Amino acid sequence: MKTDKITVFDLFEKQRRYLVPIFQRGYVWTKEAQWEPLWEDICDQAELVQSIKRDAKTVARKHFLGAIVVSQVPTIIREVPASEIIDGQQRLLTLQVFLAAFRDAINDLGDDYLNIQLGRLTNNPGPLLNDDELFKVWPTNAYQEELKNVMTSRSPEALAPKYPQRRYYGKWVPQRPPLVDAYLYFYKMVTDFLRGPAEESSFSPTQTPPEIMKERANNLYEAVIRYVHLVAIELEAEDDPQVIFETLNYRGVPLEPSDLIRNFIFLYAARQGKDVNDLYARWWKDFDEASGSSGKFWKEKEKQGRLFRSRLDLFFFHYLTYQIGSEIKIGHLYQEFKDWWDNSGKPRSLEEELEKAHRSSGIYRSLCVPNEDGRFGCLAQRLKILDTTTVYPFLLWLCEQGDKLAEEESNGMLADIESYVVRRAVCKLTPKNYNRTFLGLLSKLSKEASATRLSLQKELLALKGDSDLWPNNDMFLDHMANDPLYLTIGPRRVRLVLTALELSSRTPKQEAVQLPLNNSLTIEHILPQSFKSEEWPYPIVEKPDLQAQHAQRLIALHTLGNLTLLTLPLNSADSNGPFSTKRSKITGNSLLVLNSYFQRFADNHVWDERTIGERGKVLSELALKVWDYPKL
Repeated sequence: MKTDKITVFDLFEKQRRYLVPIFQRGYVWTKEAQWEPLWEDICDQAELVQSIKRDAKTVARKHFLGAIVVSQVPTIIREVPASEIIDGQQRLLTLQVFLAAFRDAINDLGDDYLNIQLGRLTNNPGPLLNDDELFKVWPTNAYQEELKNVMTSRSPEALAPKYPQRRYYGKWVPQRPPLVDAYLYFYKMVTDFLRGPAEESSFSPTQTPPEIMKERANNLYEAVIRYVHLVAIELEAEDDPQVIFETLNYRGVPLEPSDLIRNFIFLYAARQGKDVNDLYARWWKDFDEASGSSGKFWKEKEKQGRLFRSRLDLFFFHYLTYQIGSEIKIGHLYQEFKDWWDNSGKPRSLEEELEKAHRSSGIYRSLCVPNEDGRFGCLAQRLKILDTTTVYPFLLWLCEQGDKLAEEESNGMLADIESYVVRRAVCKLTPKNYNRTFLGLLSKLSKEASATRLSLQKELLALKGDSDLWPNNDMFLDHMANDPLYLTIGPRRVRLVLTALELSSRTPKQEAVQLPLNNSLTIEHILPQSFKSEEWPYPIVEKPDLQAQHAQRLIALHTLGNLTLLTLPLNSADSNGPFSTKRSKITGNSLLVLNSYFQRFADNHVWDERTIGERGKVLSELALKVWDYPKL
């Protein structure tokens, strides 16, 4: 077999057909699992192209898209040369659909060069013996027609009507094949890319100047043809295609980035004449053998974005981000590690580097499986509930400060980080910028001889705009008291808030009832979601507007003032029954301080929007103390 590293341009520029054998499965790639990651990788490369144009010193790193295996097919003299796809049909089909979407999205820009070049990458030039020879990739099974429509319709407006919506349980839903959806997805992504990021553009989406769109289109094209690479394996006559296919797909486990990092480190050690066995036993054996809840701890999977990755991969991702002090892509983890190692400017002490990584891995392990004792464990558990991991590099740095920070100072900084992320979560402010926010904090504080809580607070308070700001007391109180939090932030985060309020309400006089931070207590709506108006009457007003009152109630239902925690859920009759019955059940069975509030009510009292608002204000004032905001 012959193996070559090729670009997308090399793959599709020549007159060539790639035929999908009839025995292979249909097209199965999806948006979440494959299209979105592919598009993100291509976008990264396009930004790299722009960086290279601005600064020639920028490293032009290639992106490896994977491997394809093909076997040449005999053709007659007038036929387009053809190869059969042994492995990689999903990748080749997706690339063709992407290139078609790109071709069509830039059609009106008037860039003749791009139009011609993308035409060469998506169509074989004539004359052609058969009509289907037009297509670079051609399936020999049931989805030929949909691929033909995708490649020849030339716009979403022409393609979508060929796959109309259907009515399903009273709703119109699209019924489109995956290849069609792939085209529509990539067309939209390319179009949005050409217009530029909304938050960075001074133009409206429909008014981006053509010259800017052309520049972005050319950056995207250059990224695809120069910086996206594949490995092409071409079988020869003596190679058995079926054996090759089975070997690639069934007989091996792909290497993870952490496996490549381990190999790199110990090969480096061997070349330095180090005692590899001793280094492994002292600093790496734990990564391979430490036990977890369901197997090897560092091999267990954790969620990162849309995908699940091994804890060891994620540790090195966060550790390297902390060491470099800038954003990296987990898909490029090994290459980033190698570049960081090679570009230190001085020889590295292997023992020191392994010791530092091993020490940080203990901190990361405490983030993955928090011990709820102490300020760090509390923050770690709440970050897991909030599904916020982008703060981890900053925490690795903070915990590495050791003797430089007094315990009180360190705990205060952890409390400020928790206040920042919880307040933003309650106020429904996006976490999308957290990578840059916390790396910016790390960059600034790490330059100080001795970072302090005051310096952290000043940096956090200096952040402005919805993507960065630390919500002040007025903003936090308004959202905490008035938003339907059960709907806006979800039950799991509401449980976090109520648990924190419960724990902060306790005094030495209360019984020691154990309450884990990540508990399974039931969230109970005091005013039930299935309320009967005769048992839960609306407030009496002079001129009632029942429709408006009902709309207000639907919001109040899910606000903090109407929510509590119960050890055991009430039965259905009690949960949906009148307030007098429900109140006695809660106060008579619950040991939570949170529920002692209802002891002030009598059986003839009502629970409505007014009393919900009053309790919401009490709890929100308490939340201001739990997640403090500095007064500098």
